Amino acid sequence: MPEVGQLATADYVAIGIYMVLVFGIGGYTRRLIGGIEDYFACGRRVPWWMAAISHHVSGYSAFAFVGFASVGYSYGFSVWTLFAVPCCIAMVLGAFLWAPRWVRLAVITPAQYLEERFNNAVRQTISWSGIAIKFVDEGAKLYSLAKIVSACTRLPQSGVIVGAGVITVAYLLLGGLWAEMITDSLQFVVQFSITLALVPIVLRAVGGWGGLWRAQPGRYTLFSSSVPLARILVYLPVVIMSYNGGTWGLAQRFYCLGRARDATKAALLSAGLFLLYPLAIYIPVWAAPLLVGDIDPEQSYILVAAKYLPGIAPGLLGLLIAAIFAATMSMVDSDLNALAAVFTKDIYERTMNPRAPERKLMQVALIATVVFGALTIGCGLAVGSEALGGAFDAMMEWYGAVLGPVSIPLLFGMVLRRTTWRGALLSWAGGFGTLVVCKYWLVNLLWMKLFGTTPAEAGVYAQAIAWSIYTGAELFVAFAIFVGEGRIYSYLSHRRGLDPHREENAEWAKRWWSQGLWG
Repeated sequence: MPEVGQLATADYVAIGIYMVLVFGIGGYTRRLIGGIEDYFACGRRVPWWMAAISHHVSGYSAFAFVGFASVGYSYGFSVWTLFAVPCCIAMVLGAFLWAPRWVRLAVITPAQYLEERFNNAVRQTISWSGIAIKFVDEGAKLYSLAKIVSACTRLPQSGVIVGAGVITVAYLLLGGLWAEMITDSLQFVVQFSITLALVPIVLRAVGGWGGLWRAQPGRYTLFSSSVPLARILVYLPVVIMSYNGGTWGLAQRFYCLGRARDATKAALLSAGLFLLYPLAIYIPVWAAPLLVGDIDPEQSYILVAAKYLPGIAPGLLGLLIAAIFAATMSMVDSDLNALAAVFTKDIYERTMNPRAPERKLMQVALIATVVFGALTIGCGLAVGSEALGGAFDAMMEWYGAVLGPVSIPLLFGMVLRRTTWRGALLSWAGGFGTLVVCKYWLVNLLWMKLFGTTPAEAGVYAQAIAWSIYTGAELFVAFAIFVGEGRIYSYLSHRRGLDPHREENAEWAKRWWSQGLWG
């Protein structure tokens, strides 16, 4: 059995074979790309089950094995409450509220419909700000992958981040969204099989499910100091928005389908996978304190896997690393594809070159992919710094906190009819303004008044509550403005003798009614 940090020859062979197969898929799918719609939306020809698997796989990547694993190692069962339960609830809700609407919109970028629904100012605001906030999330994924690879190869994390980023961008340039979809299906089968095979071995080593928790009293709880109920209640709407299209790459998994009912089925299958499959990931993480002792929490899963997988079959550890790499590559590729789509269609074509031919748009899309990939690599290097504090902190503190103001106009614009363009822009501005005031001034001031210290000095629980306060306040203000502006607009229109439903009765709105978007 190889030591931790040292792969066997069979593992390197397995990684090599797997990566050749993955890039072979990328080369094959190249022939499926006939234009911009194929590159960004697979020509809307994806089977629903493939979209479901891809949505599920793209929803966690290496981050689930690193960022959330660090919570599971340190605080126990509550990581399932934090990760699996909100994702399942989000997709059950989205199956009936957003997934079919993405199909009916018939878009090739998430922000495309905003101009018809509101105006171009809203479309540009959401497009630019959505691009700007995304790179911390992408960087956290590359950093998570680097933690796994470094634990098994002793390669420097910075080198892994740069190498993985370059390979990821090259793969996307090769095959577009089609390559991601097919690769997701392959790596899901591989990863699912290996992680499930590891579970009974780990449970046997710790004396079963009961032995796992008897040896670690106090860790078998739904909540913990890092995962209090307040954080779950605030994190849930963040996940609902993220997994239903606030994370643009996940919206692609729905609008690449041809029928609305297929989107509903895809979302429900993804919900079931999110509820159950994380148990296979986190049982080894929960057992890690007993099996591998005091370690870096972010490396807990892979160190347990390195200890037991070689005993099952040679090369399994390498195959697992390759599958996790492919999952991360697919998730980052998906988001980069969506970012490039928004820049190409919503920004470049709409404001810089409205008459650009298809060939020119493809060139811009490829260049945008390379530039955004370079920015992602830079953020991946930054995530490991003390300023951002690791994968979990980077994702929660930054991407989770700033997602709301961008996602509320995007997602609720297709659901709530009365809100006008004013409400969308005010919601965006009010959300970000609230976050800045609360995060950098008000919460610290209140904490000092009440407890004589800051949340950062008070410990993990205080930091979790502080995040819940400023993120919750931001979400509340942004949503209240978005909903309230429509109500106020209707009331004032009625008082002035104007048509309070003027927005709803516009030609585009009538078309939405006929297409079932508001039905």
